[in-house]
Amino acid sequence: MGRISDEDIRRVRDATDLVGLVSERVVLKQKGRLYWGCCPFHAEKTPSFKVDPTTQLWHCFGCGLGGDAFGYVMRIENLEFADAVRGLAERAHIEIHEEEGGAPSGQRNRLIAACEAAAEYYHAQLVRGGGGGASEARSYLSGRGFGSEVAKRFRLGYAPGRGRLARELTSEGFSADEIIAANLGLRGTNGELRDRFYERVMFPIHDLQGRCIAFGGRVLGKGEPKYLNTGETPIFSKGRNLYAIERAKADIVTSGAAVVVEGYTDVIALHEVGVRNVVATLGTALTREHVKLLGRFAKRVVYLFDGDEAGLRAADRAAGFIDRALTPEAGRERIELEVAVLPAGMDPADFAAAKGAEALGEVIGSAVPLLRFAIDRRLSAYDLDRPEQRAKALSDAAAVLAPVKDSILGHDYANYLADRLFVDFDTAMRAVKQARVEPAPGAQAEGEASTAVQATRTVTTPEERAEAELVSLLVSKPSLRGGACDLLAENLLTTDELRFVVEMLASDLELAPTDVMSRLAAECRDAVGMLSGGVGSEEAKPEDALAARDLVLRLKELDLRRRINAGNAELRHVEGLSGEESRKILTELSRLHDELAEVKRGVTQISFE
Repeated sequence: MGRISDEDIRRVRDATDLVGLVSERVVLKQKGRLYWGCCPFHAEKTPSFKVDPTTQLWHCFGCGLGGDAFGYVMRIENLEFADAVRGLAERAHIEIHEEEGGAPSGQRNRLIAACEAAAEYYHAQLVRGGGGGASEARSYLSGRGFGSEVAKRFRLGYAPGRGRLARELTSEGFSADEIIAANLGLRGTNGELRDRFYERVMFPIHDLQGRCIAFGGRVLGKGEPKYLNTGETPIFSKGRNLYAIERAKADIVTSGAAVVVEGYTDVIALHEVGVRNVVATLGTALTREHVKLLGRFAKRVVYLFDGDEAGLRAADRAAGFIDRALTPEAGRERIELEVAVLPAGMDPADFAAAKGAEALGEVIGSAVPLLRFAIDRRLSAYDLDRPEQRAKALSDAAAVLAPVKDSILGHDYANYLADRLFVDFDTAMRAVKQARVEPAPGAQAEGEASTAVQATRTVTTPEERAEAELVSLLVSKPSLRGGACDLLAENLLTTDELRFVVEMLASDLELAPTDVMSRLAAECRDAVGMLSGGVGSEEAKPEDALAARDLVLRLKELDLRRRINAGNAELRHVEGLSGEESRKILTELSRLHDELAEVKRGVTQISFE
């Protein structure tokens, strides 16, 4: 899908009344110019959630979250920024145009409507079709334990092919270009419009809102490919979508875990026995986009594999997802990625039918962290009773930990590796430090910038609070931004997110506050949460420049005190300092104390006039 233009984002934002939007879910009461209610993102009895109709921003003083209309929809609906814009555009009846190969919202709606019509047609062919193909499709599903009620719940269908769907969609008003763009049909060698799917059992694929956007088709009898999926379209990407996510998302949130399998029938079988927090990939291995999508609903993802050799090979490939997101240092972004393997010769559907939900729950509950699974799998390839084999095993297994070598988790598993291989911790840790990071599946291309931060931080330290208050002033009052470049040069901002905001302001001194917050919702959500409580009216007041100056002095004082404390600690704890080295530290401390005295007198080179 393409990029939504800044102009269309502005049109959607201007057409959205935040008070009205929030009021659809939250009871708001007006107090003065602000509206207050109980936060929809955490449990509270006393309202601490404010909506400012002037700035069109919301902020919760209880949990620290905040943002604009886009940020609200992203969080309340678990959507990406672009999807939030599309949703609000539909709400306001605004047609948006997407750049770089994207489709206008009007075209997107037409393609979704075509897929919805196709799903209804395929389902009718399955349940009412009288030909041999429809009968064979019903027999196949019955053999998997899926009767008519299951077919109805999951909108299963049958594609007869022979241009019948194309003719049906054409009769409903869809053009040939729309049918082809939705990947429901294609042109034959003679130019005739043909069906893409024929003689296949059809599994509709839905988006988060439950709208059909694509299909997976299993061939009846012999034929290749066994499974055929919709190709990439303006409304569907197999690397970003998951089968049954629209049905599973509520149970994923409730259970706190998402279970990922590799087949449509596996998902259906597990849902039917009561394990409903299950989704499947769509003819592709799990990607980082999939993990990112599931991370919106739960921080624990269990990859459930068949117990045969193919399943174990797939499990081995999952090791490519080992990165900082698995570590405690990732904070709210952390994902617990685990692996569970079924007994040999059984897939999830077979196991669910033979053993039931309780036994399946035990397998899922016994899932091991991906790091441990990957290490154990590599070690299992060696004879650890032989010293030569242990040396090779150490090098091979250490590579698993290379992406997290500097984390607490990396150190813990280095210790685990040392125990398994009967070596000391230093030897294991040295091997980990020397290991090179292996390429990961779906990894971001080298040099490609990350454009979305998914977690939302809140300010906690005195420095962060002062920084957030200062940057909020600069966002709210364009007249103060003359000091933005000097603020960056002084290097007083210790928070990367807030520095990012000031760099944005320095590059465009006239950028409207609402445009700033909208861009941050798309590019740096952490900054939105840190600023939303302090961004106010654009109207400049005489005391604003003085407030900004005082905050700069506060930041400089905190910075100088931190550097003075570090210098004193160096004098106390570093042994063997030469006389010259001690004199250099003392000279620097004296200079810092002089500068601190100037700051206390109110001296600063940064002006906001």
